[in-house]
Amino acid sequence: MLKLGLATIAAIVITTPAMADDWDFVLINNTGKAIKTVEIAPTGTTTWQPNKVDPDFKKDDATVKPGARMTVHFNKGTVCKYDLKLNFADNSNSVWMGINVCDNSYVTVKYNPAGATVFTAN
Repeated sequence: MLKLGLATIAAIVITTPAMADDWDFVLINNTGKAIKTVEIAPTGTTTWQPNKVDPDFKKDDATVKPGARMTVHFNKGTVCKYDLKLNFADNSNSVWMGINVCDNSYVTVKYNPAGATVFTAN
């Protein structure tokens, strides 16, 4: 019985870091547009990778409405700063550059009054 308990604890400890790597940051949509898809690339590259969406959580209406949140999952590299490309339901897209995903759990994306992309992170 003790061996089974220790094996269970060891399995949890071993798998915990892998599960932690799957959760990267929460994106808050303050753009005023519905987001259709999210792509992410290390800053300064065009190596875009799609947000990994768990098939169990896919919905019929897969857009992220204005004011809503979503968790962004992706394969982390060795850098902390990433560019974020949002593809909107109206078939437009925009890029937010230089987001530090290592030090921030929440990223709010929006447009400033001049129409430029801006974000806040914490």
